[in-house]
Amino acid sequence: MPDSYVTTSVDVTPGADVKWRAILAHRSEAGRPRPLPGLLARLPEDQRNEIIRTEFFTRLSPTPAPDDPHRLTA
Repeated sequence: MPDSYVTTSVDVTPGADVKWRAILAHRSEAGRPRPLPGLLARLPEDQRNEIIRTEFFTRLSPTPAPDDPHRLTA
């Protein structure tokens, strides 16, 4: 997804270990070469952690207005 589609990013570092264990719980996926769990499993730990410690979201509806006080990104 292009970066321009991202409206919100959330630092999930405190739960990154739990997230990684959840990914590994899908062992059949982690063992396959192309799905994301398999790709992450083959990365060095520091690179993997950099990837999984942030979640990205795209707000679809309602679209944020420029002066919306609840808008999460600039």
